[in-house]
Amino acid sequence: MPRSSELSDFEKGIIIGYHKCGRSLRDISSDLKYPKSTVAYVIKKWKVSGDCRNVPQVGRPTKLGDRDRRVLTREIRKNCTQPMALIREEFQQASGSIVSMNTIRKEAHQHGFHGRAAAHKPLITKSNRAARCPNTYW
Repeated sequence: MPRSSELSDFEKGIIIGYHKCGRSLRDISSDLKYPKSTVAYVIKKWKVSGDCRNVPQVGRPTKLGDRDRRVLTREIRKNCTQPMALIREEFQQASGSIVSMNTIRKEAHQHGFHGRAAAHKPLITKSNRAARCPNTYW
């Protein structure tokens, strides 16, 4: 998974423009707030091929679209204490998309939802309080 998104064609064009004006890698990097390695890669690609446009990505596209992701996020928030199988059923009814449990888990993880167990806390009654702190009055 990439660390950040690709530079747009416009951003790459700005880097090439700076280079054509005789600016150094360090100057371009500091002015545009891009790493020197990124600036060097764009300039090298432009010098070799004469073009630095983004190429289409290979691989299977994701099954869920933006709208499906929003529906899934809403269902997870609504049923946060329910098992993932129930959340999957609710999502499928709400969106009409048929997806596997692994897809649901991966998308939930990418959106920052992680499986957590609630912490167990002791029941503190008046008698428990008195036993814990005999010298104080509540």
